Amino acid sequence: MRWDEERLLTLEIDVNHGLVPQDSDTPQAVLRDPSLLAVWAWSPGARLLALAPGLALPDSIDGTEQQYAPGEPPEALRRLVASLDHDRKASVVEGGPSYVFPDRLTDPDPSPLPVITSTTDGLRTARQLVRPDNWQPGEWNELVNGRTGQWAMAVHDREPVSICFTPASNATAAEAGVWTRPDFRGQRLAPAVLAAWSERERRTRSVLFYSTTADNHASRSVARALGLTPLGWIWTVGEDPSGPRRD
Repeated sequence: MRWDEERLLTLEIDVNHGLVPQDSDTPQAVLRDPSLLAVWAWSPGARLLALAPGLALPDSIDGTEQQYAPGEPPEALRRLVASLDHDRKASVVEGGPSYVFPDRLTDPDPSPLPVITSTTDGLRTARQLVRPDNWQPGEWNELVNGRTGQWAMAVHDREPVSICFTPASNATAAEAGVWTRPDFRGQRLAPAVLAAWSERERRTRSVLFYSTTADNHASRSVARALGLTPLGWIWTVGEDPSGPRRD
């Protein structure tokens, strides 16, 4: 199935933040994620704004004419943030590039460490590994027992040192999440586990996404190494808990 840019942007926001089903009475996309006020996703050929429940888009804001400029907050988003800041806490705006997995990845360099995946044998092996310090016991048990989606791990001396997993998914698509232990970064592990993860997730998902932040140059390098297809740029707007409330 071929997906156009608007459908892909909508699907990625829905995977990561949840969207309320739209009908004729709700033309504006509405977010389920309670931590966000707005999400602006755009690409060369499409753009989508989703707002928190109860928020309305000011009539003066129209972002349909501005040319796509990755890395630069669109003027419509700037105006929206200004309107939100007038009545709410100060806003935090974050953004970064988004990618779609092509049908065929560029073959990554061979991993210098063994890579296991969430097969039946892999799940059994993972339960015997040492839990990384940055994973809580509960979430680690969910992962290694296969209850949070597919994964791939590079292992060194019974310790996972690079993991690709599924932090968000729905029936159609999945988002890739990658963690590599600091002392093992720069050893080509992330592309290897990301590629292995995608082989597992492709069995049940039609679309796979990978997104990162603007300043995470290592993650962006991983996307280039695997030949991921740039989709666009996604901006999120959340409330700053330390900012003053303007009541």
